[in-house]
Amino acid sequence: MKATVILFRESGKYYTEEEWEIPTKETFKLREEETELPKPGDWIIPYCMRWSPNFRRIGQGKVLVPTQEPWGFPHLI
Repeated sequence: MKATVILFRESGKYYTEEEWEIPTKETFKLREEETELPKPGDWIIPYCMRWSPNFRRIGQGKVLVPTQEPWGFPHLI
């Protein structure tokens, strides 16, 4: 299953829109800078896109997960 994300540059300007895999427990990997795993009930929130195998940023720019299935609200990472 995939979700649309919008990438922004560090300056806050729009960069591009991409389709990323929604992470599952099987595809989840703890990144070096992270110390805490998400809790089992947290897997259905847009914030979990941080653990997508496709996750990337443009510099330190933000990533917007717009309102879409399976989420009913947007989230800025």
